Amino acid sequence: MKQSFATAQPRVSLLGNPSDIYGGFGLGFPIWNWQAKVFLDTSVSTSEEIPLLKAARKVFSQHHIVKKQFGLRFISDIPIQAGLAGSSALVMAALRVMGEAYGFQWTWKSLADATLTVEQRHLGIIAGPMDRWIQAQEEFLWMDFSGEKTEVLPIKTLPSLKILISPKPGRPSGSVHAPIMERWSSGDNEVKKVMDSYKPLVEQGRIALLAGDISKLAECIDRNFELRASLFTIHEEDQAMIDLCRRHGSAAKLCGSGGAVLALMKGKDEWTALEEEAKKKGIKVVEPQLFKEVP
Repeated sequence: MKQSFATAQPRVSLLGNPSDIYGGFGLGFPIWNWQAKVFLDTSVSTSEEIPLLKAARKVFSQHHIVKKQFGLRFISDIPIQAGLAGSSALVMAALRVMGEAYGFQWTWKSLADATLTVEQRHLGIIAGPMDRWIQAQEEFLWMDFSGEKTEVLPIKTLPSLKILISPKPGRPSGSVHAPIMERWSSGDNEVKKVMDSYKPLVEQGRIALLAGDISKLAECIDRNFELRASLFTIHEEDQAMIDLCRRHGSAAKLCGSGGAVLALMKGKDEWTALEEEAKKKGIKVVEPQLFKEVP
């Protein structure tokens, strides 16, 4: 078995997170600034694998008989614990490379489900399907998580966006979600009310996006953050990035569970002042790369 590799991309949630864990709705897209790459290598010992890759190999063996011994190694430049789905990218890339090596054909849904199984059942991570649906399809998606439906949206409809990345890694997403999941499981009405609010919010954002109504989309982005903040404890560094964006006329929300913020300039203001202040604070500002580079 020759050495081979597969890749997976980080993703950005435009609207809807974290309602995917609770059967809600979402808008999100992959970005090509960074990448996770996993190699299938017979010269690598399985004892050298990180837990994510060990769990991915175990789940793959439930889909296909594995006869030869191999190890998995990885390279990833996706920012760590920045809420950009770096962990699920590693798992998905591992499942992809094993599928390719053994001639096993994943559908996008089976690949997304297997990735979620690795994280939920084998690693005990509290997570929803949003990241994996986007990463499996590699498209800008509208998603209905209870109805298990997706619609591909034109990526060119996205306005000018920036991603702010904190110099300090955010908290693991599982630990962020655990207290709210416990409340949800016990029937907490406040949690249910907030999660139900994401459905109309996502629909309003979708309509605004397709109509080119940047002002309304910005309102939806700000509202998404306020809904989250009404339930979740917002990390100090994350709140500081949100505040920075708003001081400079930008709507802002978390890209995922924390560590990175998505910003949309509301009016005709330029990004220069925001970028200059961010640089002074050690915050990296990146323009999301929305298209895959063609070799």
